[in-house]
Amino acid sequence: MGEDKTGGAALFASPAKVVSLPQAAAPSGQDHLTWAYQTHVTAIYQYIYSRVGNRPDAEDLTAQVFMKAISGMRNDVSVPELRSWLYRVAQTTLADHWREYYAEDAGELDDDVTRPPAPRENPEAVHRVDALLATLPESYRRVLELRFLRGYSVRETAQELSLSETNVKVLQFRALNRAGRERGRMS
Repeated sequence: MGEDKTGGAALFASPAKVVSLPQAAAPSGQDHLTWAYQTHVTAIYQYIYSRVGNRPDAEDLTAQVFMKAISGMRNDVSVPELRSWLYRVAQTTLADHWREYYAEDAGELDDDVTRPPAPRENPEAVHRVDALLATLPESYRRVLELRFLRGYSVRETAQELSLSETNVKVLQFRALNRAGRERGRMS
């Protein structure tokens, strides 16, 4: 396979090898399969490549599309109908690919969910954080705990505290400033 110097996409069929569709009648049998492949392979490859983002997967999936297409390809359809059908086969092939791809990682996710949380690694740092948070007013402490210790987003923190997102941002800013001043006093 050659490399396209302009777009970086692999070329599956050079323009010199493309069999043009006869005007009187469509190719039949093996000629039709060859014509369909040579005429549409580059477009299908580019479509798949744009969805998966890497050459090896795009090449494998393009081959799968045409292997699936052989069994159901008809000779009596127009070129637009054939093209549309090939894109539908490509879409289902991509869906199968992503379904299989993400199914492999689901087991790892289950393991992570059922595993107990890791113990805090540095007890001294935990003690310093707890001591620093204890010096802050309740509203500041609560915002910092939700945002940084529990990993809540601004929106989630706002919902938890029944505040607006803007108010949470202001409280977080003030709490961090105050914590920085308190830390300086504690040192």
